[in-house]
Amino acid sequence: MKMIKTLFRLLRVNNWIKNVLIIFPSFFGKKKITFQVAEDLLLAILLFSLLSSCVYIINDLADLSADRNHPTKKRRPIAAGEVRVPTAIIICLLLLGGTFFLTLQVLSNQIAMLWLLFYLFFNLLYTFLLKHLLIIEFYSIAIFFEIRLFYGGSITDITISPWLALTVFFLATLIAIGKRRDDVLLQANSEQNIRTNTKHYNIIFLDALITINSSLLVFIYIVYSVSDWVVNNYSKYFYLSDIFVILGLSKYLYTVFVNKKSGDPVKLLLEDKFLLVCLTLWFLSVYKFIYYDNGLF
Repeated sequence: MKMIKTLFRLLRVNNWIKNVLIIFPSFFGKKKITFQVAEDLLLAILLFSLLSSCVYIINDLADLSADRNHPTKKRRPIAAGEVRVPTAIIICLLLLGGTFFLTLQVLSNQIAMLWLLFYLFFNLLYTFLLKHLLIIEFYSIAIFFEIRLFYGGSITDITISPWLALTVFFLATLIAIGKRRDDVLLQANSEQNIRTNTKHYNIIFLDALITINSSLLVFIYIVYSVSDWVVNNYSKYFYLSDIFVILGLSKYLYTVFVNKKSGDPVKLLLEDKFLLVCLTLWFLSVYKFIYYDNGLF
């Protein structure tokens, strides 16, 4: 049982929840979900999850020395010595080979394959270059979420809305900055260098970036919610979903600025009941306005 738990932690299975973005194009594109479409989407999510676990291992191997000095990352299986480096490399290669073999043999989608290859390439570029570049590192992380969107669109042949792409981009950027802010706070209370880039940032600068990106996020979503396209294709009441976006974002900012907790967005979402309620109500309201446009109630 302990070995299984260690494997799950190595693969970051809890982070697979991020791959729900793959469904977003079909959801917002009002794609009719047949058995075949559902099967393709589930398989696509599984394949992307396996590949993401592969790149998490690559990242852990590349950051091994730094992770051992990090207050929380030192508990990761490789950094903690629970998984030996050769074993981690073998698991990584098995995941990589399995992902592309299944993509070719089962999914049979060349465009999806290209997106998976781009995801792998961009992760390598990020691990060994982009994450060491100031400011650029934040927007590089957002690209990973964009890849999930376009990969999902390629599975069901849905064109991605620019508004959806921008909303996801700035949300991902905001979360990335919040995580780095957490590192800066940890660095201030530690004698060891937690992360190379951390020493080049300060709280005032990161708070300014958070303010800019959160403002852009709210602005883009509100403009999108009242746009002619949304009114004509979804509902004239779609703008009412804005309240849950604003409430959820406000709670996240409260957590970052007041509670000073922003390290792991997945853990934060799962532990914060208010955020979970906002997310659930947002989803229900959007689902209602997209698929049941028969009035306000």
